[in-house]
Amino acid sequence: MKTLCSFLILCLICANVSFGQTQSMSAPGEDTSDDVLHISKDDFPKGNPVNYIKDWGGMVVAINEAPKGADFTPVFKGQKDGLCQVPHWGYLEKGKVKLVHKDQSFEIVNAGEVFYMPPGHTAIVEEDSRFIDFSPQTEMLALIADINKIMAEEKH
Repeated sequence: MKTLCSFLILCLICANVSFGQTQSMSAPGEDTSDDVLHISKDDFPKGNPVNYIKDWGGMVVAINEAPKGADFTPVFKGQKDGLCQVPHWGYLEKGKVKLVHKDQSFEIVNAGEVFYMPPGHTAIVEEDSRFIDFSPQTEMLALIADINKIMAEEKH
């Protein structure tokens, strides 16, 4: 199984990648916004299908990778317009990603660029990529739950 961003996840997968369990910097029931204000990439959760931390001031932060050719569109089939409705702010550390909007317009995000993905998007990975992104927690966790259902249905 390949590690994937979230952007999305970024949300963010091809058919052989699925979302995992939530990772949090705090003990169950604790809010991290007052205790942990930074973490190195080396200490960030690893080895999950989606590596992310919740409870950062109402945001989810994710550091994930997606392979060339990954098309996120299939995992958004239960979302409005079949697109991701969660906004994401982030940095593409490596690779190249094509962001496609509802009207089929698109833009290319290259390594070293910061990005904003407004609601109503999908992504296609054009070069192996590593994302660092931030998303509103309530919306992102709901999206991940929906994607997990889709992935479970596809396995059966």
